[in-house]
Amino acid sequence: MKSYRTAGLISLLALVTACAPKQPPPPDAAAIRTAIVAQAQKGLDGIVSKDAAAVAAFFTDDATWILPDATTFKGRADIQKGAAALFASFESATAAPVRLDRLVVISDSEALTFMTNSGSMTIKGKKQTYTNPFADYWKKGADGVWRIAYEVNAEAIAPEAAAPARH
Repeated sequence: MKSYRTAGLISLLALVTACAPKQPPPPDAAAIRTAIVAQAQKGLDGIVSKDAAAVAAFFTDDATWILPDATTFKGRADIQKGAAALFASFESATAAPVRLDRLVVISDSEALTFMTNSGSMTIKGKKQTYTNPFADYWKKGADGVWRIAYEVNAEAIAPEAAAPARH
């Protein structure tokens, strides 16, 4: 009789375990990091080459792009127009590879990043260096491509180094 109870208890535990909802595996943070950094670099390359359409393609259809002066563009078409206007404000640009400072994986299709980029821009014939810390909210599309849904930039022209004091 005792063995029937034990067998019944084991069967009940097996049934509960088998019917319990299975937890999906956690998102692959390393793969997400690699994909997002590659996308961010492609977007940066679009800025350096002054390709407004390429830059806009890195945003979702309903994205928001906020520039350092708080100018805001909403939607891919508006972002493309904004990028073209931005590109008209400088003659050329160079950029160091994008640096991922922090990645927050929200799910396998959403992430938040804090990145920094630096480089130079030639404006009215004068080369100026800049540093651009920015935050992005990313969404992975049905096509498997990560795109920016919301970006805030805090770019600033880097101050020129003071000449060393002479004694």
